[in-house]
Amino acid sequence: MVRHGETDANHQYLVQGRTDNPLNAVGKEQAVQTARFFLSRKEGFSSIYSSPLTRAFETAEIIHRELAIAKEIIVHPGLIERNFGDYDGEKINDAYYEGVFAGTLPHMEKNAELEKRVDRAIREICEENPGQRILIVTHSHVIKSVLVRALPNFTYASLLNNCSVNSLTYSNGIFQVQAINISPLKK
Repeated sequence: MVRHGETDANHQYLVQGRTDNPLNAVGKEQAVQTARFFLSRKEGFSSIYSSPLTRAFETAEIIHRELAIAKEIIVHPGLIERNFGDYDGEKINDAYYEGVFAGTLPHMEKNAELEKRVDRAIREICEENPGQRILIVTHSHVIKSVLVRALPNFTYASLLNNCSVNSLTYSNGIFQVQAINISPLKK
């Protein structure tokens, strides 16, 4: 699972949620570097799945092109970012983190709802592609919703960098985390 590249809203520390922002120039370069990271490690994928939001799809398109994957990108609606309700477009600050933890941001998709939606989507993807290496390009809270269930010390406040690589395996209905927040970006 890869988080999308940087957007202007990321750069400004704004909550994006379902707001459909494109990548900025930095985000596009991050996606190229992510693809080159996979190439340098000789890591190939049989398929790429993406959130329907532009920032994730653009990231997936760049990686897809650089890796020369034959199959088209598959857009899966279950990979869309969390709905942050009334907090979309607001500054990321302590009130935001407290509201996410407590589930009190007005009209926000609750943690349990998010986790159930994403779990269903990712299981569906894995079960449609048994034994295959799949790349999922999505969003911070989508990835976090998997990691909070799999890792005891991981929370929704844990940092996931733009274009971070998060590796999981799926076997016999169980997700196992192999690596989190690996930066493919050159410093």
